[in-house]
Amino acid sequence: MVTVQTKPEAPSKTFIACSRCKTRKRRCDGNTPKCSNCAVQKDNGNLDLPNATDFTARPEDEEQPQSVSLGAFAVNIGDSESSSSLNFPPSKERLPIFPDFLLPGTFDRNLAAFKAQLKEATAQRTFYPLIPLHISRRLIDNSFADVMVEHPFISLACFMTLLEAQYATSTVGPAEDASRWALVNAVLALAIRFKTAVGSESDISPVTESFYQNSVMVVRQLILQDPNLVSVQALLAMAVFSRGLPDPQAFILLTTNASRHLEILSRCRFVGNFTSPVIYDGDQFEQVYEVSNRLSEEASLIMQRQMYEPTSTGIL
Repeated sequence: MVTVQTKPEAPSKTFIACSRCKTRKRRCDGNTPKCSNCAVQKDNGNLDLPNATDFTARPEDEEQPQSVSLGAFAVNIGDSESSSSLNFPPSKERLPIFPDFLLPGTFDRNLAAFKAQLKEATAQRTFYPLIPLHISRRLIDNSFADVMVEHPFISLACFMTLLEAQYATSTVGPAEDASRWALVNAVLALAIRFKTAVGSESDISPVTESFYQNSVMVVRQLILQDPNLVSVQALLAMAVFSRGLPDPQAFILLTTNASRHLEILSRCRFVGNFTSPVIYDGDQFEQVYEVSNRLSEEASLIMQRQMYEPTSTGIL
């Protein structure tokens, strides 16, 4: 008998599937061509043993874990020389979704401290202090568009300029600019009232009223001084706020004086005699004029209704 010695078969190569094949629960073998994804990735399908993980075959009926390619979600982190796929602004530049001053406990302490300052100012009969600037900025950023949606008597850019100037000058008084002081306080009062949650009016109302009273304390000066665009805007802001008060007399008084000041400014604008450089903003002037007309019409309707109703006593 002749014994035929067969040549031992060479061990088959071990192949690794591309990410797409593994996702479809398939494995590459040496008999089938590479899939298109392997060809694109220039992967020859050979398993790199030093870097290989365990690819022990499992029964076909057993569920195999799916792997997802991270190529589509790659973000270079820690490599200063390579460009990142996603660029995030530095944490210091990002506006926090929930600021620190609104955190539970912190807000209550700040509110109690500010109310104590309001009581002290009331006892001394002085102007009420403004809230910290970073809170005012956040408040205006989140509410200005809603406050001005019905009566847009000033733009955000113009108001922020006045707000920053007021804080830079004084946070406890007009500092020789009653128009700016009244406008800043009236708009802040509108913003706080808009952002006050239902059920917390009694807690927040002292703060809202303090800003409105800051404007009221200079209203006589606004009415008697030479008119300028900021003084008209301040009167309109106070008028819009007073629409939410039970007594309509304040709204009528403020709207009427705003209209009178605007007529004087219109004549100055026609002859080119301006008392304030702000008046050169023609678009803003026309916007203020439209708002004043609408509020004047509303005040006229209120006065017509009052002809058939008992008169009230309060004004501001």
